[in-house]
Amino acid sequence: MNMLIHSLASTALAVVIAGALPNLGAASEKALLNPVQLGRTGSLSVLAEQGTKSHHRTKLNVMLKGYDPVAYFKQGKAVRGKPTIRSTYNGVTYFFASKADKADFDQSPAKFEPQYGGFCANSMANGKKSDSDPTAFFIYKGKLYVCSAPAAKRELTSNPEATISRADKNWLNLGPSTYNSESHGFDEPWPFGPESNQQ
Repeated sequence: MNMLIHSLASTALAVVIAGALPNLGAASEKALLNPVQLGRTGSLSVLAEQGTKSHHRTKLNVMLKGYDPVAYFKQGKAVRGKPTIRSTYNGVTYFFASKADKADFDQSPAKFEPQYGGFCANSMANGKKSDSDPTAFFIYKGKLYVCSAPAAKRELTSNPEATISRADKNWLNLGPSTYNSESHGFDEPWPFGPESNQQ
């Protein structure tokens, strides 16, 4: 009887655990990386399996919620990157839609990184750090600016020179507190926005 009770308890625990895990089998691509949401809200973090079969996992701080930074310049639109094609620069990881985009980025990463650490450019002009939507973007004088929403983009683009000038000044005060050089991590608020649906 005790064996039956322990068996039923173990089965119930397994069902509860299985129900708490995300369904990774529904991913649209079969890749080495299986995105998993971590407990931290307001962040995009990916636990990625390494190329080896050792099952060693690494936490990635993904910029632009996985959108390809080079595609904004080359294609003029937001294009989802692939977790298997990536580069790390200044402590964050960028995904790319193609190896050619990765090669362009690797030659000159500063040219393609978003301004204000990926925070909403319009909010930065108003003196605050806000999440951004990588599909609401604007390229001005060869620099990438992302905004929180289409309305914020419209406000930014209505007078870009003045708005960007204010944002640049505010970033000097707000930006340095983003990256913690002692812990080699990013302080709150998380600069990459909330988790989005990954590939």
